[in-house]
Amino acid sequence: MHEQDPLKKNRLGLRGMLLASGAVLAASSVFFLPEVGLLQGSAPTTTLPVPLPTAVPDGESAEPEARVQTEGAAAGPADAVRPLLPVYWLGEVEGTDRLFREFLVAPESTGDPISDAVRLMTAGQPLDSDYHSPWHAASSVSSSISTKNVITLDISSDAFSESLGESDARLALQQLVYTATAAASNAGLITGGESSSVVVLVDGAAGYRAFNSVDVGGEWTRDTSTLAPVWIIDPQEGVEADRSGLTIHGVGPTSEQTLAWRIDRSEGGPADGGTGDTSLFRDGSVRISPEDGAPGAYSFSVTLPPGSYEITVAVPSGHGQAQDSKSVVVR
Repeated sequence: MHEQDPLKKNRLGLRGMLLASGAVLAASSVFFLPEVGLLQGSAPTTTLPVPLPTAVPDGESAEPEARVQTEGAAAGPADAVRPLLPVYWLGEVEGTDRLFREFLVAPESTGDPISDAVRLMTAGQPLDSDYHSPWHAASSVSSSISTKNVITLDISSDAFSESLGESDARLALQQLVYTATAAASNAGLITGGESSSVVVLVDGAAGYRAFNSVDVGGEWTRDTSTLAPVWIIDPQEGVEADRSGLTIHGVGPTSEQTLAWRIDRSEGGPADGGTGDTSLFRDGSVRISPEDGAPGAYSFSVTLPPGSYEITVAVPSGHGQAQDSKSVVVR
């Protein structure tokens, strides 16, 4: 299991902030999945959505968020550019939750990217309303990393205040493991091509029973069977694009040769004189092609007139299909 095998080749994507995708082939019950790593690419061209308010501990207040612009490999207000952090969320795939990833701007930066990403995972909200998280806001998160790429996370027990069944608890812990290892890799703290693991301490002690279901002793590693079969990596939810063209980039299962895509156009809400309905604007298929270490990569481009759209990509899954979708606005 490798933490990263980043795409070195720049891509011209919607936000230009294109992330690069590391990959490791691992077998799940249905798919051969690439282990989606990190993205790097050309300069951003679009505005990131304003970060959603984060949950805060009782008795504290949340500061209003400033509008955020992307700029190079980092994003943030003009007076305080802050890095983008990889955060994993849960999303439903054929009745079962799997892991998806977004890149978000932390409301504050402590200089510890692993802790910042984990804190955002527990206290923040995903950009995509299809995603969710069982975690509660952690009042304390700290981290360290050894020369053998073992990440030690010390997280406060209030993050585990929800009780979960064993399978849901293990998935939530994989959400934590993926977020921590991705943040370490994104910050250059893990040697390229090397594996990493996570030791979880709770309130400074080992052996905690997480979510009243699973003991978190020992080292935890990534379980690729928990990843969603197909992702839209770029664009992210809610971004704005210009009409010059839109590139959709992501990963799918290497067991498939193609995936289907469709773009639905919104008719606008009543306030805009519309009905709020959506209708098919364009659809097609795209080959899943190995690219620079990402065996499940796909990419296609479309030109869209101004309006609001929902982009959906899908692959067969059991008796139905697995899919991911993103809403974008073209100006």
